[in-house]
Amino acid sequence: MESFTSVLAAAMLSLVAVLLGYGLAVAWRRALRAQVPLPFYGMLRREGLSAGEAREAVGVHALALASRRCAFCAAGALCRARLAAGGPAAGDCPNAGLFVALRRPRI
Repeated sequence: MESFTSVLAAAMLSLVAVLLGYGLAVAWRRALRAQVPLPFYGMLRREGLSAGEAREAVGVHALALASRRCAFCAAGALCRARLAAGGPAAGDCPNAGLFVALRRPRI
């Protein structure tokens, strides 16, 4: 019975390792496939801001997180099409909250 549980534990750990590896591979492919520049920077320009102005407004950490969210977003092609057509950012954009914060008047 003890060897059965050892084999079962090893199989479960192997399964977890395979699933984590698959997830990382998918994320890596999505990041490499992403076109540069990210749609996020086009949306910033549409808001009348440069990356430097956005960094001053929300901080470098928030800007880095927003870039990462955009790079790993599954709706990148849809966002690029909206940007090219002159439409607004998608309502389910992972950076929608950041764009709201950037629209607030700064003192």
